[in-house]
Amino acid sequence: MTKATQWLDRFPVVRTQDAEEMCAALESIYAKPMLKLEARTRKVDAAVNYYPMNCIGLGNTKYGTAVSFEYPESDVFLQSFPVRGQGHASVDEFVGLLNPDHSVTVSPHTYFAAKFAADYETLLLLIKPQALIDKLTAIIGQSIRHPLKFQPPQDWTHPAAKTLRDHFLLLVEIVGTSVEPIPKLVLAEFEQTLMVWFLRANRHNYSHFLEQKSAEAAPWQLRRAEQYMEANWQRPIMLEQLARVAGVSALALFRSFRKSRGCSPTEFLSRLRLRRAREMLQHPHAATTVAGVASACGFADLDRFVNDYLQAFGELPSQALGSS
Repeated sequence: MTKATQWLDRFPVVRTQDAEEMCAALESIYAKPMLKLEARTRKVDAAVNYYPMNCIGLGNTKYGTAVSFEYPESDVFLQSFPVRGQGHASVDEFVGLLNPDHSVTVSPHTYFAAKFAADYETLLLLIKPQALIDKLTAIIGQSIRHPLKFQPPQDWTHPAAKTLRDHFLLLVEIVGTSVEPIPKLVLAEFEQTLMVWFLRANRHNYSHFLEQKSAEAAPWQLRRAEQYMEANWQRPIMLEQLARVAGVSALALFRSFRKSRGCSPTEFLSRLRLRRAREMLQHPHAATTVAGVASACGFADLDRFVNDYLQAFGELPSQALGSS
């Protein structure tokens, strides 16, 4: 993907010069805004793209003219990833810039208004509230008793924010360019990754639980987690399931894994899947390909799979396949 105009173009919701048609498209993915056009016209040059997943959605919007929006309160979490142009946003009492270096996070049932220059274009991440709350509950091991509320401003210089954006843009590229259907395992775990980094990259009223020292998991709890991953490596491994099996919060599990195993559960699972990938390459069928094995083993990025495989086994996957 080399041009911003290509973002999610395979998944159009609307291409229109009609302002009302544009607003109806925005309503279908977020909420119908009250619109004010800077020029005295009802014409726009709008493109709205959207790719819905199970728990999240990936969007792309551009308007082709200067516009101002005021949105009714929505029932999803939203984060913008501006790719070009300038804008301003108001979220509750906060007013801030929108550009490739600054964005905003909008919580459900929150006032949101924005003003965009004619060349403004953004990518959007939308997350269903219950899915995000379930993920946070699994991480901290406590019930969420008060509505999850995020602080609006986002600074992309923060390391966690950079990681969130990198993962988000990678998923947008994979979705936008994949010729073959993307395996459910890959999509489910990518959704989870984005939700976890969304919680880490943005300040909210439960951030202190993510930062405080947690109780350590017992050795038997770590073994349970390992056994579960070994038995289910071909299926999406959700934090909720892993925490339930181990009987401890995901935060405690990850920290104890790092301390006693020298890796996180995610890294343990990746190494396990690399070993399974090697077995598949060494004992191939007639239709076995490196890309097919990578996909079957949960690796969305082929280049990353090749590099990880080389680092783990000292040879390229193609070499393992070619020598069998």
